[in-house]
Amino acid sequence: MRAPTGAVSGGRVAFNDRYAWEGDDYAPMREQVPLWRYAHDGTADYWAADLRLHPPRLRYRFGLDTADGLRWFGWDGLRDDPAPRGAFEFAYLAEGDRPDSPAWARGAVFYQIFPDRFARGPVQHRPGPVARWDSRPTSKTFLGGDLDGIIERLDYISSLGVDALYLTPIFTAPSNHKYDTADFFNVDRDFGGNDALRRLIAALKARRMGILLDGVFNHVGRTWPPFVDVLERGDQSPNARWFYLQRKRYETWGTNVKSLPKLRTSEPAVRELVCQVGRFWVQEFGTDGWRLDVANEVDHALWRAFRLAVRSVNPEAFLVGEIWEGAMPWLRGDELDSTMNYPFRAAILSFAGAGKVEPPLEGGLDGKTFLDAVDRVRAAYPEPIHDLMYNLIGSHDEVRPLTALQSDRAALGVAAALLFALPGAVSIYYGDEVGMAGGKDPLNRAGMIWEPERQDHDLLTLFRRLGSLRRQIPALRSGAYERLSARDDVAVFARGTGKGRVVVVANAGRGTTSLPSSDVRDWVGGKWSAVVTVAYANSDEKAASTKGARVILPAQSVTLVMTNS
Repeated sequence: MRAPTGAVSGGRVAFNDRYAWEGDDYAPMREQVPLWRYAHDGTADYWAADLRLHPPRLRYRFGLDTADGLRWFGWDGLRDDPAPRGAFEFAYLAEGDRPDSPAWARGAVFYQIFPDRFARGPVQHRPGPVARWDSRPTSKTFLGGDLDGIIERLDYISSLGVDALYLTPIFTAPSNHKYDTADFFNVDRDFGGNDALRRLIAALKARRMGILLDGVFNHVGRTWPPFVDVLERGDQSPNARWFYLQRKRYETWGTNVKSLPKLRTSEPAVRELVCQVGRFWVQEFGTDGWRLDVANEVDHALWRAFRLAVRSVNPEAFLVGEIWEGAMPWLRGDELDSTMNYPFRAAILSFAGAGKVEPPLEGGLDGKTFLDAVDRVRAAYPEPIHDLMYNLIGSHDEVRPLTALQSDRAALGVAAALLFALPGAVSIYYGDEVGMAGGKDPLNRAGMIWEPERQDHDLLTLFRRLGSLRRQIPALRSGAYERLSARDDVAVFARGTGKGRVVVVANAGRGTTSLPSSDVRDWVGGKWSAVVTVAYANSDEKAASTKGARVILPAQSVTLVMTNS
């Protein structure tokens, strides 16, 4: 339940079975459990109660401790008693509506690759010219990266603790980015064709790694044969209803981007084609799911059909939507499993950058407002989705994090550590881990830096350590989240419970600070057994230490405090 900050100080939930009767009327709701503050985002508090029900159906009211005393809230408003009439009802949690998202994706680490810019294989597949690998990226040039190049670099990717790859589009298309699809059923020859994808998937499976493909179904490329036919024959084409035509004009992705005509995804033939594509790559090639481009511009009915089609051949397929704002309408259990969590990116970079972020994100968050931003996202989605949120600080559509942080590598270290410590899946955009810089598209799509002398090895070591810690500490991958404390440039939260609990203390400030040892002991739940500090260019000076009754926190660092595991 959401209430204005400070309006409620606590309370309870009264409930019973919605089929409980006394005589000819509803039975009084005598069972009660306490409310607890689940989250608070600076403007609102979110209150929750945990119920264990069998069968899973109920009638309930919130009992709120307010300045006017205990008031009982239902769909009929506030009352002085927990009357069953006018209470909220939850009819039944049907089996088909229960979350069925893939367990393997919870807290997983993904590595995002823009194939043309990652690595060249031993044989050049692209028939046309390629630019020098270290040339300035443009929207027109090709560098010749391919899927065999990825295969040759899988040991490197694995060293980051990666569970799965996400590849931007690989299907036949004329551009370097391939978001202008010309053939949904063939991998572009620039990347080695279908055989190269089979080789890549075999190599990934041998390492127990998965792969997500990029599904672009909101629009197609201008060279896609059905659209070419429409251009030639207009309304006489059997595919005319597949697009939004107005005489010689057609609707596109974005603002009049002629190379990307928009599909009419409500058209039954289009829906069936998209579902066929979704099934094909999962069933015939063994891919593990889809990242779905501009998912919020596509019909909900199509995504429902798409989910059923893909899950019919792989019940563990993972579906991630590109939705930059609130995505709850797509995450009700019958469409997508997750969304790209751009609000987390803004919060993490704003906090780590202490206000020095370009372009400005949220004005520079301190510890409290950072945790408020985290809570805002947590409160927006049901608990089962939190470990599936696709968290990122870099992508092919955004300024590189190092550039956004004005080349402050220590700040990037804080941001990366928070990315790995917060609930959700983790996405690393290729090259961020070695200090690649770059502004908006196409500058964020440069050729991967492979020369050791040009790589930032301190940053690479930090990312590898974070990947290792996430695998070693189960609480970081799937542990419950608890907000603990914040002041100035310090934010404290916990993951997990009991002996596996981890307290995460982030100091984004440019100076050393400290916390009372007693507070840390209380947060951990007793004496801690291990303290691990991760920071850019980590050294003895960058490790937390105990001095008297204080825990000393190095500048721009994130410290993990653990109980006995």
